Amino acid sequence: MNLSISDKFKKVLNAAEKAFKKLHSKKGYTTDDLLKEKEYINLINATYDTFNFTLKDNVVEGELLRKLQEDTFLFSGLKTHAQLFEASRLLLTQDRKIKSYQAFSNDFEKLKQDYNQLYLESEYQFATGSAIMADKWQSIVGGDRYLLEYRTASDNRVRPEHQTLEGIKLPKEDEFWSKYYPPNGWRCRCTVAEILKSKNEASDSSAAIEAGEKATTKLDKNGNNSLEIFRFNPGKQSVVFPPSHPYTKISGASKLKKDLKKAYEK
Repeated sequence: MNLSISDKFKKVLNAAEKAFKKLHSKKGYTTDDLLKEKEYINLINATYDTFNFTLKDNVVEGELLRKLQEDTFLFSGLKTHAQLFEASRLLLTQDRKIKSYQAFSNDFEKLKQDYNQLYLESEYQFATGSAIMADKWQSIVGGDRYLLEYRTASDNRVRPEHQTLEGIKLPKEDEFWSKYYPPNGWRCRCTVAEILKSKNEASDSSAAIEAGEKATTKLDKNGNNSLEIFRFNPGKQSVVFPPSHPYTKISGASKLKKDLKKAYEK
């Protein structure tokens, strides 16, 4: 019997609990452990299965689906690594002794919920939107007859910065779509429509790119742009998640990505 999405979320939470328990029994975590311990592999697979649930519902079968599945597997592995790496830093007491499992469990509970419920819900919604838009990109004709028009969900939940992109009309080949094709953020519901060039005037490309840059700029206190990661095109690049998402920044992630790719191809 097929599991519902809520069942799959519960499965991820259960897998995370077992993974953290394994981490405690090993008294630490290294990147070499990720693809060796069954509890860690189970968490990767449970996470991947959740994302794959929406890919199969929203992407036409074929090479695009295969590439998107590979991307979500890599993302699931790096996400698992990120939380295990963070959890390992909670293992020791102030005097550098391993905590009891009960104490460790109390400390990692919020981390477990954050990664495998709060973040997972946003990532699942993003994966759904990204898969739909990747599939749509493949079906867009482009060429001399058509323009793409940027459209929001047209309700009171549309964020102001995305509203500024409403109505931008440019050819599929325009550089604007390489960075500002939806989705342009977590929980983004924007889309595009193909319209006849003969009945619509194209937007100014430079002005559109400037608007796209402003819509995907949010500087933190250190001057880092947290929205820059969304400047990609899931259809053009055949990926679901931003190529430079935060999980790629964790120590050891570069090597792990290569190992995960090999594991996926087996």
